[in-house]
Amino acid sequence: MIDLGLARVARLVQHTPQTWKAIHVAGTNGKGSICAYLSAMLTASGLSHARFTSPHLIDRWDCVAVNGRPVSEAVFRDAEDVVKQRDREQRLGATEFELLTATAFEIFHRQKVEFGLVEVGLGGRLDATNVLKQKAVTVIAKIGLDHQSFLGNTIGEIALQKAGIMRRGVPCVVDGSNGPAVLEVIKKHAEDVGAEVHCASTREVAELLSSEEYEPHQIQNLACAHLAFRLACPNQDRPLAQFLPAIRQMSWPGRLQRLDLEKITGRRQDVLLDGAHNPQSAEVLALYVNKHLRAKGQPITWVLAATQGKDMDGILGLLLRPGDKVVAVRFGLVDGMPWVKAADPEMLLQTAARHGVEAAATYNAGDDVKGALTWASQAAGDNSMLSTKSGFGAVNNPHRSHLLTLAYSHTMPAPRHLIIVCGHAIWLGGPKNGWDEAEWLIEGYKQGETPTFIEHIKAGVQALSQDETAVLVFSGGPTRQETRLSEAQSYYNLVVANSYFGFLPGNTTYPDRILLEERALDSYYNILFSLIEFWRRHTVWPERLTIVSHAFKRNRLVDGHCAAIGFPLDRVDFIGINPPGSGSTEKAEAMRGVQLAIGQWAEDPHGVGEALAGKRRRRNCWGVQQRLFLDEEERSRSGVDVRQLDDGSEALFEGGRRPWAKG
Repeated sequence: MIDLGLARVARLVQHTPQTWKAIHVAGTNGKGSICAYLSAMLTASGLSHARFTSPHLIDRWDCVAVNGRPVSEAVFRDAEDVVKQRDREQRLGATEFELLTATAFEIFHRQKVEFGLVEVGLGGRLDATNVLKQKAVTVIAKIGLDHQSFLGNTIGEIALQKAGIMRRGVPCVVDGSNGPAVLEVIKKHAEDVGAEVHCASTREVAELLSSEEYEPHQIQNLACAHLAFRLACPNQDRPLAQFLPAIRQMSWPGRLQRLDLEKITGRRQDVLLDGAHNPQSAEVLALYVNKHLRAKGQPITWVLAATQGKDMDGILGLLLRPGDKVVAVRFGLVDGMPWVKAADPEMLLQTAARHGVEAAATYNAGDDVKGALTWASQAAGDNSMLSTKSGFGAVNNPHRSHLLTLAYSHTMPAPRHLIIVCGHAIWLGGPKNGWDEAEWLIEGYKQGETPTFIEHIKAGVQALSQDETAVLVFSGGPTRQETRLSEAQSYYNLVVANSYFGFLPGNTTYPDRILLEERALDSYYNILFSLIEFWRRHTVWPERLTIVSHAFKRNRLVDGHCAAIGFPLDRVDFIGINPPGSGSTEKAEAMRGVQLAIGQWAEDPHGVGEALAGKRRRRNCWGVQQRLFLDEEERSRSGVDVRQLDDGSEALFEGGRRPWAKG
């Protein structure tokens, strides 16, 4: 159901404090890309943030990301249950999107982020996301004709609805490539509201980026994102060039995305996937295809799926040429969006015929997505193959989920090797990308060690690049009152800022092979929580373990913690890198502290006594949950024996079941 208005959602979120600064993004095309670019910039600056974009790609919970990674199903459902309970108690009858928006805001609050990136769902003025209270900046991307039944029949009427996200005294960034009619409406509304308009210039971006590397619309979106970042984070103002390593590592699924479907169809060449949903985005896609794929007039084979009501005549008129081949398919039900209906494949093929595609070069796959891809792969031969889903389409349905799972699972062997990089400090972000100690939060005795922390990070990524069965976990919770940022997240931010993903074969993306463990408050739990995080993500226990830390901590980590946890020591490797000047008085004092800690752990291997448990409590300034598992059902599935401690944390039973010890 689509029922625009703010009354219901305002009551839904009235008990969710909006303590974070919001960057609110509206527009017809480019909203998601701008949010993704902003996320990369915030990550590279060490700023905690969450992102809400819609619709979801595979599962409902992947529309909410915290610090660049989608939240887990458990985190999403816990917040969603609270929101749905409010809806029932107040008898609001909230729409699905209003419930989703309130759930996202609840997660933002619980995660205590500094910034929230929020993409408008539909329009702007009456969209559920417009209940935001603390807007730092608003952004209006490229505007075109779409959703006319809700927003108006003219470009000016639609622009006025989008401009409805503006607030008095809040700067508004506008895509300067919008037409005069759009810009006139936006500037007039800004005067009425009392907001200052900033048109994004592409000059700096175009000078930095090759036209072969980035398309014109990507350059425009990046210009909007950088200007919005500068306005929202004036204390972090940095030249765009410093963000390029992070931006180049960014991927935006469903937007000019290349997929390897060899294990599904046998086709060795990549398939291009895009979600062009209106004539404006189809024009952008057509320019890309003509530039990169139609070499010497070669035909394209298209796999088409669409939502009912889309302007497929306008879209296909831009994309198709005589000689192209087309297969049409119907997608299934979209979780959480019952109003989204699939267009009839036969209607899509009739439209294609009107644009010069011969009947012999078409195929109606009905509901069979795999069959559609197989037919297209065979029909394409050595020519280009492109899958486009107009609107929500097959990008957001169970069949699409199945295809993505197959594509990714077959390009990465089953994970067997866990690499743990233990956190020791928090990088706050900054122009020196970690190479200036002033950018770090560290204890006094760790002065001079930050280059060593960077070497630990690089060693972990290097080890990951050498084993395609490996998964890397950065481990460490938020241990400083000055910031909610965790050690693990700050280490990942540093990887992005310095483009250390260059170590990874094929630029494998973060969600597949790099995990964050953000609860550990000491070295024992660095290992134990990381083991559990590996199992939680991959449903198996690792066969091998590699730990990266200081060389002088080997005895504590391997002979102490791994032995206590019960991980076979003959399957444990250790990469030890000591800080410079380990023979100095300060370092000698620190190492004596390490020896003292080894003695404490020898007497209390699981750290449950007051000396070691007390240290954890004192470090837990943000009240991070210290249970091993999310709930009893998860613990039961794990096969691990645990005991409850008086402070609410959990520990292993001495001699209890250790499923990772098998094999």
